[in-house]
Parts: sequence; structure tokens; C-alpha cells
Amino acid sequence: MSEHKTLWLESQYLFPQHFQQQERHFEERLESRAAAIRPHVRGFHELTLDEGALAEGRLSLSAARGIMPDGTPFTIPDGARAPSPLQVGEASRGERIYLALPNYQHGVRFVDTTDAGGPDRVARYRLRMTDVFDYAADGGQAEPVETGALNFSLLYEHEELGGYSVLPVARVREVTPEGALILDPEFVPPVLDINASRMLRDGVDGVLGSLHQRGEALALRFNESGKAGGTSAIADFLLLQLTNRYELRLRHLCELALVHPERLYTEFAGLAGELATFTTEERRPARLPRYNHDDLYGCFSVLHDVLGRALSTVLEQTALSLPVEERQYGIRVARLPDRELLKSARFVVAARAEMPTDTLRRQLEVAMKVGTVETIRDLVNNHLPGIGITALPMAPREIPYHAGSVYFELDSHSDHWQQLENSAGFALHVADEMPGLKLDMWAIRD
Repeated sequence: MSEHKTLWLESQYLFPQHFQQQERHFEERLESRAAAIRPHVRGFHELTLDEGALAEGRLSLSAARGIMPDGTPFTIPDGARAPSPLQVGEASRGERIYLALPNYQHGVRFVDTTDAGGPDRVARYRLRMTDVFDYAADGGQAEPVETGALNFSLLYEHEELGGYSVLPVARVREVTPEGALILDPEFVPPVLDINASRMLRDGVDGVLGSLHQRGEALALRFNESGKAGGTSAIADFLLLQLTNRYELRLRHLCELALVHPERLYTEFAGLAGELATFTTEERRPARLPRYNHDDLYGCFSVLHDVLGRALSTVLEQTALSLPVEERQYGIRVARLPDRELLKSARFVVAARAEMPTDTLRRQLEVAMKVGTVETIRDLVNNHLPGIGITALPMAPREIPYHAGSVYFELDSHSDHWQQLENSAGFALHVADEMPGLKLDMWAIRD
């Protein structure tokens, strides 16, 4: 039907069609401008089903509020009468049930004046007498005015829906032998606010809780060991920055009165992409399903799984500092916190002293002996070889670099290595006196 503007010309006869055409023109103009502002402006702000009716095999709306796909806002039951309940049979398993509103149709009666509407009626409005007060006059006199209330019905997806503007309400999972209607929990109707869907609200609450827990753990770990530096500390710092940022962004969304699902999808997708940098071997995000306003469960369930796996991944520190304690007679001890490191890590000794690095490297290759806490004295007293050491040309990238330091890697294939399985830790001895000598030890996970 044409939505051209009505022309008010001189000496013309006035008919109801003039005002009806003018109304259609205004409605179409308003809808066209609103639709250009943002997409996906259709769905429910609120949707409440009658639980008692479900037990009897009927789908009945207690309350609903939203915007139809044609741009019509609605409120049930305040602005429009709730549609007649729909009795659902076993043959409807897997079917969607729609809230339907008749479209404008050329040549079809626009208003049902019989007040006998039902699912078989195609009139867009039902006649409703409303007492209207003249707000510009004194006395509060009311006059009955004929108004039109939206004429909704509930229809199955197999029915002819071409003449209706429709919103899916639910999907039938099954009807029990006792006649109770069970709806599919994996169906989420299109909504305009995440608070209208328990699945969406529970999802954002879960991600927010995981972010908070991860942030607390990362902050504690960084404060305890991050000052030592290295790439592990940098990774912890960057991940902590990420969790802090998204925790506050999502908390802000939870405090808003209205949040469109597409906005939440954008935040979740951004979080998944940034987490992929830290939690996947490829350092690249997996391809996510596109946002589908008509299948919110399909796209958000995948996002929830991706974020759940990423946030539950325990990021181990790649480099673990083993504090070196000085004992008597030039012996230093580095305790082993976890014997599993012997199988999954390589061990590096960093040394610095008040001498040129080349001289320090040459002397330590000869003078430093490494063994277990229990055997180091025998190795030193009997001049026996301990665990082999190999000088490294530069500091491994996983540990902090200090100017003037030299680095040695322990040989895990040495004969004495197996003794560490039953030892309290490493012991190091330097035979020569080296001014200002300081030793550090690191376990670098593979």
C-alpha cells in the first residue's frame, strides 16, 4: 500500500481515507528513520509466560513488551489484550510458536468492530471504547472514544504467516503423556535487552565472575614475583590489564537498565579475541559465529564456551625463580619447589661479579660445581665432577636480562641428574674468590 504524503488541496472533499493515508505516511517515515539508526530493533523487552498454563499443555502470555519487526511497539496486557492461549499437541514437537500481528493489507478490513477476534482474524486492531478526559477543560468530563487496540494472536510456524508481523516466543520440546508442555531451553527469542533473557544475563554474570577471580589471582602473582621481570611477568601484566579492562566494561553493562544483545556480543567477541593472544598456541582467535538476532542461543552459547575455556586456562609462569641461599664454605643452595620441573623445565644459572664478563665466564666454567644438597660436599672434597654446565651466549628470553651477567644451562643428561629426584634441591659451589659474586637460578618450563 502506498505511503505517499496526503496533499491537502483547496476545495477537496474530505474522507476517512485522507486521514488514514496521512497516518500511514507518518508511520512509514518514522519507521524508516528509526531503522536507519541501528539494526536489530525488534524483539522483547519483557516476556513472561504463564507457568500454570504450561502444565496444562497451553502456551499463554502473562505479560510482554517490545517492538514488532514492522516497528510497532506493544505492551501486553496494558496496551493490548493478551492473545488467546494456544493448546499445543504432541504433533507440534520442534515447532516455533509466534506472536503475530496482522500487517496492513490492501482491501482488508483494518479494524475488527465485532470484538470477536481470534487467531483467524486478520484485522490489525480491535475496537476498544476508552473514556478520554479533556485535559484543556475544567470539570474532568470524560467522553467515550473509539480506539483501536492491537489484535495479537499465537500461531504455529507451519501456518500461513505471510500476512503477519511475527516474533518467535518459544519452541516446543515435547508434550508429556500427562499433557504438560515442555519448552526448548536452548531457544532464546529475539530480545532488545539482555535482562529479558535468563540465558544472556546468566552468561554475562558468569564471565564477569571469572574475570574477577582471574584478576585477583593475576594481581597476587604479579605483586609477589612480577618485580623480577622477564617475559612471564610481562605476560601476567598484560593479561591483568586485559581482565581489569573487561571486568569494568561488563560491570557497567550489568548496571545499565537496557543493554541490546548485539552490544554484549561485541564485548564478548573483543574479550575472546584478546584472550586468544595468551591462551592459544596460534595466538589467533577462532572464527566465531556471526551475530544472529533470530538465534541468540546459537551465537552466544559458542561465545560462552570459548570464553569459559579461555578464562579457565591456568597460565603457568614460564620462568620460575629459585631463590639461592648462601651457606657455609662457599656453598649456595636453591631448593626445588616441584620435582615435576625436572622433567618439564631447563635450569639456568645467572652470575654477575665485579669483573669483566669474559673473565667471569671463563672462571666459572672451571670453578663452579653443581650437585645436590646431599652430595655437594663429597663432590667438592673429592674433586669429582658434578652436573655439567654450558655457557650461554646470551640470556634466555624468558628471564630478565642484567648487564654484566653471564648465563649457564645445567645439563639434564648428567649422571648426577637422577639424584635430584630424591633431593631437597640444587647446591652450587664456587672454588675461587670472586668479588661481589651473586648467583641466581631459574627453572624455564618447556
